Amino acid sequence: MSDWKSYKLGELIEVQNGYAFKANDFSNKGIPVIKIKNIVSPRIILDECEYYEGIIDKRLEQFTIRKGDILISMTGSHVNQIASAVGKVGKYQFVYPALLNQRVGKLFSKDKNLLNQDYFYYHISRLETQVDLASSAGGSANQANISPSQIKNLEITVPDLPTQTAIAAILTSLDDKIELNLQMNATLEAMAQALFKEWFVDFNFPGSDGVLVEGLPKGWRLGSVLEIATLLSGGTPKTDTGEYWNGSINWISAKDITSSNNQFIIETEKTITELGIKKSAAKLLPKFTTIISARGTVGNYCILSKEMAISQSNYGLKSNSNNDYFLFLMVENMILMMKAFSYGTVFDTITTKTFQEMEVTIPDEKVIKDFEKVITPLYEKILTNQIQIQTLTATRDAILPKLMSGKIAIKN
Repeated sequence: MSDWKSYKLGELIEVQNGYAFKANDFSNKGIPVIKIKNIVSPRIILDECEYYEGIIDKRLEQFTIRKGDILISMTGSHVNQIASAVGKVGKYQFVYPALLNQRVGKLFSKDKNLLNQDYFYYHISRLETQVDLASSAGGSANQANISPSQIKNLEITVPDLPTQTAIAAILTSLDDKIELNLQMNATLEAMAQALFKEWFVDFNFPGSDGVLVEGLPKGWRLGSVLEIATLLSGGTPKTDTGEYWNGSINWISAKDITSSNNQFIIETEKTITELGIKKSAAKLLPKFTTIISARGTVGNYCILSKEMAISQSNYGLKSNSNNDYFLFLMVENMILMMKAFSYGTVFDTITTKTFQEMEVTIPDEKVIKDFEKVITPLYEKILTNQIQIQTLTATRDAILPKLMSGKIAIKN
């Protein structure tokens, strides 16, 4: 690292503050406006995004965000809550432009002959840098603030530009593959949801003659999901008994379901032992069981990629006929209905009674089987992609600090 040089960030980058939009500036269509909540490191998420319907005039031109721009939260919690911390960073990955809201900053290189923009992104998105940023922030115990001058005052040690470019190329190649898999999965999920709607909501399924009896195709009926699935519960081993924890069995909390983004769940934050299973109400649930959070953040759901256990705050639903993907999509539809029916009230719990009393459409068994055959290859590909994303992410996270510290030498 003898040829690496140290700089104050202010020597290499500029910080662009966001625009103070007013509440009546926002619409449900138009140009996305990126707020702090949309920075979910290392990406920018447009879920629950607000939009600006006007034009980008001279007043707003400097606040425009384009693909590849590095964004940073200028307000947030302190370092003990990294997920919501001040200084969290994300890269805008979309091809269409967006606008920068106040308390979100845009970081960009002053001199591209000194600092590669992609290299800088990986440097500032490291956990160590995130901690430094959060630690340097001022403000109250509940809310921290960081200024452009505080960001610029941080030190950075960088190699020469060709080495920066080579390091960035390695890491970018991994992130590009991760992003490709994420986009592919989003497309596959949309296809699965569209097929479910076409078959089981619009009743446009193969073999349909269009004749409805009391609003349903012949042989179909209304009933409870528990007529076609088994309801499974969970439990928590005693937290103060060490031999129950850190074993080989994944244990799902409500937090794990939330972070799964309604997809397959592959890993969990905590694991338990076989003894923990024996000494608690926890059970080993079968692969492809659909899991639903019943308390806390109610109504999130996922599907098991392998056998796992769940906490008592969650329920599992396993198809009685191994039509697991049909059931998963049915549950998704049920959750949407629950949220629609509870509009204006608090959707705060799901109980056994919820599953018993909520009416769902139960199709003819042959139609369900035919659908399962059509849909299975889509979910098999989604799971393969998710596993690859996990592997690529682990690889990137393992080599990033070594590349950034010069422990892995870049030659040619």
